[in-house]
Amino acid sequence: MRNLLRFILRYNFQILFLILEMIALLMLVRHNPIPHTRFYTSIQTVNGFIFERSYALRQFLDLRNENDLLARENSRLRGIVYQSSDSEAMLDAIAYSSESLGIFEFIPVRVINNSVNRQSNYITLDKGALSGIHPDMAVVAPDGIVGVVRNVSAHYATVIPILNSKLQISVVLKNTNYFGSLIWDGKNYREAIVNEIPTHIDLAIGDTLVTSGYSALFPPGEMVGTIESFKGLPGGSFRTIRIALSTDFKKLSRVYVIHNRGKEEREEIELLTDEK
Repeated sequence: MRNLLRFILRYNFQILFLILEMIALLMLVRHNPIPHTRFYTSIQTVNGFIFERSYALRQFLDLRNENDLLARENSRLRGIVYQSSDSEAMLDAIAYSSESLGIFEFIPVRVINNSVNRQSNYITLDKGALSGIHPDMAVVAPDGIVGVVRNVSAHYATVIPILNSKLQISVVLKNTNYFGSLIWDGKNYREAIVNEIPTHIDLAIGDTLVTSGYSALFPPGEMVGTIESFKGLPGGSFRTIRIALSTDFKKLSRVYVIHNRGKEEREEIELLTDEK
């Protein structure tokens, strides 16, 4: 303690100068848009570099889980290919898949930082603008949806996951095609809420929910979760559903950023229609 006081007394002018410099820099960054943007981008790049190095160490120590994930994904893809023994149905499925691949491009990326215990969680990815990633692109995992890209630098991107109260996703019941809004209530990272489901619809525990495709972000049919419970207010027209999310956010490793090549054209024509 005595040595610390002696050090402060000896270099008090230099310490005061550094403090004033930091205050001036913060004021410059906060009140000027261009320095603010450059400073934020630089911080995001540094954070991404640190997260990437720590992720590389975790990945090395977790090779078994990584192999299990790849095996599950291969199994799921094989199931899609061989789900029908009808050759005509198989040809239709292949044609549909080819058409979809022409619209949606899936960019494989790694998760290098992730949080699940906040109200506003976020995820960091190891690729950015140089890999074709831009804000407002959807992100999915092998088991289900993840979230939407928010900010992008040259080499990194951050994602607002569905475990964030600021994000709402349009979803549908797979067996009836009735749609509702998926939101997270901040209670459990394995569960979420779906609102606006009409009371006259027959529901059952275990029913599947998928993305609706009504927005220009997620393709239709991406897995979301299954019904755990549901309830409705007396005299009300809608039910609230609690679902078990298919994506385990504590095990996220490899995900896909989806580039919808038709997004700009679709949004443009919809905007023109809204203006009339």
